[in-house]
Amino acid sequence: MILKKNNLLLSIIFFTTFSFTQEVDQELLSNLSPDEIEAAKELLESRNILEPENQDIPEIEESLVDLEDIDDESASNKFGYDFFSSMPTSLSAIGDLPLPADYKISLRDQLRVILSGSRDQIFNLNVNLDGTILFPELGSVYVAGLTFREVKDKLSNLINQSFIGVNIDISLQNLSAKKVTIVGAVKSPGTYLINPFSTITGALAYSGGISEIGSLRDIKLVRSNGTVFSFDLYDLLIRGDRSNDLAIEAGDTILINAASKFIEIKGAVNRPAVYEVLDDEEVGDIINFALGFTQTANKSNISITYLDLDNSSIETKTKVDLNEELKNVLVVDVFNYLNENNLSLIVSGAVEEPGFYDLEKYKNLNDLIKDLEFVDVYPWLAVLEQFDDDNLIKSSILFSLNDKSTYQSVELLPNSKLYFANIDERLFTVGEVAAKLIDEYSLILNYKDDSYELPVIGEYSVKEFINLLGLDMSDINKNATYISPLDSIIISDSYQNMNFIAKKYNTVSFRSPVNDLISVRIDGAIDYPGTYTLEADSTLDDLYRLIGDFKSEAFLDGVVLQRLSVRERQMKAIESSEAALNRSMLFSMQQGEDIGDISILTSLAESIEPENLGRIAGNFSPLSESSKNIILFDGDTVVIPKISNVINIIGAVLNPIAFEYSERMRIESAIELAGGYQAYADKRRVYIIKANGLVEKSNRNIFQGNYSLQPGDTVVVPRKINTNSSVIQGLMPIMQILSDLSFSAAALDNLTDN
Repeated sequence: MILKKNNLLLSIIFFTTFSFTQEVDQELLSNLSPDEIEAAKELLESRNILEPENQDIPEIEESLVDLEDIDDESASNKFGYDFFSSMPTSLSAIGDLPLPADYKISLRDQLRVILSGSRDQIFNLNVNLDGTILFPELGSVYVAGLTFREVKDKLSNLINQSFIGVNIDISLQNLSAKKVTIVGAVKSPGTYLINPFSTITGALAYSGGISEIGSLRDIKLVRSNGTVFSFDLYDLLIRGDRSNDLAIEAGDTILINAASKFIEIKGAVNRPAVYEVLDDEEVGDIINFALGFTQTANKSNISITYLDLDNSSIETKTKVDLNEELKNVLVVDVFNYLNENNLSLIVSGAVEEPGFYDLEKYKNLNDLIKDLEFVDVYPWLAVLEQFDDDNLIKSSILFSLNDKSTYQSVELLPNSKLYFANIDERLFTVGEVAAKLIDEYSLILNYKDDSYELPVIGEYSVKEFINLLGLDMSDINKNATYISPLDSIIISDSYQNMNFIAKKYNTVSFRSPVNDLISVRIDGAIDYPGTYTLEADSTLDDLYRLIGDFKSEAFLDGVVLQRLSVRERQMKAIESSEAALNRSMLFSMQQGEDIGDISILTSLAESIEPENLGRIAGNFSPLSESSKNIILFDGDTVVIPKISNVINIIGAVLNPIAFEYSERMRIESAIELAGGYQAYADKRRVYIIKANGLVEKSNRNIFQGNYSLQPGDTVVVPRKINTNSSVIQGLMPIMQILSDLSFSAAALDNLTDN
């Protein structure tokens, strides 16, 4: 009996030592005498266990809440989003889980410190809101934010410095929940208290998981100090790598941005689904996401459906390389190897049910077409690509749904491909041979300034294509011209009666008054300036009859006519002259030849304004022979300047100026008014650009006799270039071109600015 009570006493002591937070069972105490209870009490006090007052230790609770309670969205084929199909709600750490050495101490954690040796004590120490623990006899010690290993080292050093012969053992008694904010594309964004052992993925479960617009590939973890980490959930879901699934710290923020690109992979892969892809990933990557090919997959027969941004359409491309980028791709389809006796015909394009069709069900192409339902199909041409294994013949057959004779007797072979185009896009995803054949059988419709290519085979009517394109025929001549060059056939007839059997290189052209009209712009001193539409053979005099009256200040001797084609030729001349000049100067410098200061040459082209080019010189005043004879071109510009009462002096004079015209003014007098010649002036080559653009040169004795300047004249004094450089001498013709164009443009600018 005595032995039994001693054992009971030891049990109570042991229980109270290691379960000090619990009350002693009253049934145990009732079996002890008062002396035994007192002995147990003294022994317990000798252990010196100290713990904080009013200690609230949360109970461990573990439960799973089905996400259906917070989200009843229908299941999706997007991969990875069901990873968060259940949500843990426990806030306390599980007691039997190992504590990692890099666990960081946070507020309200509880440390157990056991001293042994010369001191025999146990302390339960809470981490206060200021991040410290209050260690008896040592004071406050800051531990928040330190790892568990760092705290152990720190307290061990303090004990060794403060006491002799004391050993210390430290453990974490209780762990506090971590406060984390989860925002972005999650089902329930907000701030949560989470299990202290939670990682990024565990924390996301508290918010119900990532919504299906959110990215699994770029999850951001933002620490309280601003440091940002990225985590790709596919690393864990596909590769089993959770090295970047970091542990959560108090004050962290998890940000889920919207996903930018999803691609569906289907067909002969082990896990067909919709996957999120990154910009630099390829076809091979998404196949790996889908756990690779099935046993029957044809690895050389993969198609992609992609968005063609240039044509604003969705296209399909077959036989794709695994290294091809997934840019603008919507769907990847991996085909099985075809069985010659089953599903050996593939139909694609504008059909309701694209895919494989059992060849044994159809005697010929006509039977198959009867079984198909079309969606916005282009009926005038479709393509059948086949390969005759017995005779080793590859064929591309064009046929028309509008002409039964083109397909009713066509036999189907195993592994054939049938393609129907969309009526709006009229694009065919076929092989090179078939594509070339389609181009050859494309009807060209020439309508006004536009041309339309319409693939067609078999019988067709021109009126059908007019209706398809929605062409406005109200201003079109009824008679159109049909040309079949291979048959040497030209037919001119009403387009409403044109019914043909398609031939290669067919063309139908419509004639419109628009084709025989030109647009000409006239500005300046007239009553009704603007753009006028004329017949193609109209003259300048015809234009004058349309514009009303000339204003009183109109300078009819200086009418300016500019033509686009002339301007383009002059611009090309300037560009080629500049290029030749630069090449020659570069060659001279490489040869070490001194060519002197030629900046004046290089600046000639830069001084020419394109809008002052393109002038056709001549007397274009009303009723003049030139205005009656010159034929206007589309895009011509006519300017009627105001009366010019000035003389312009440009070139190598001391003061290039414009001054008021006076009667019987001679050239020498005008040059004197401009300060006279510069030292390098070429006096023998002085010439005059008249207001009408024509030139009077010095060899016509303009310095002699009674020749007088007229209003609007421009006197040009060229520059003399003295050089011993053979290169510069060789470039003289080029420089002459640039000089003449520069002076002509300056004269026109002066005339139209007055």
